[in-house]
Amino acid sequence: MKEIALMLWGLWDRIYYTFSRLQFVSKEDNLFRIVRKKYRGVPLQTKSGQWIHKGDEIIKLHIYNYRLAKEINKHGTEVSMGLYMKREIEKSMIGLSEFLASQPDIKKVKAIVGTSMLNRGAERLGFALQEVSPSWYFRYKSFLFKIIYLLVHPFGYAYLKQHGKRLQSKHMIMSIDELFDLYLDRSR
Repeated sequence: MKEIALMLWGLWDRIYYTFSRLQFVSKEDNLFRIVRKKYRGVPLQTKSGQWIHKGDEIIKLHIYNYRLAKEINKHGTEVSMGLYMKREIEKSMIGLSEFLASQPDIKKVKAIVGTSMLNRGAERLGFALQEVSPSWYFRYKSFLFKIIYLLVHPFGYAYLKQHGKRLQSKHMIMSIDELFDLYLDRSR
């Protein structure tokens, strides 16, 4: 069942990627895909106190969930999977900082913003967290993500049964300056 779910998800991911403006930070070795856009949500605040308002330029951060799902299925224990994710996300943050530093007019962008249920540990990475508005869109997204989690995660049912109520989508916010201060020098 998991193999079929992954295959269908991979097909959906290719279609979604084709019709979105997403771009890979690095297809081979980074868990992030991004899109540069104007922010349209409620005001958000970074750890350094900078506010993000409607109309500000942001980098919308997307975790490449399909790739992540394929990788975590290779791990036999939750500890092994957790260590893998920690290492890969930190490496991806460094890669993201390098990629964005090479972009022309990056100083016009105020922050990177992501929305995910996979937000545990995000504050240690430098993100500020903020609750999402309880809209139908985020409820639908959370429901869909929990089904995918159940089908793909090696310990999905047991984890959702024990921790499912804690899995809530949150906005993750980091200013471009914070990203560069935390990760750009680590890449050199």
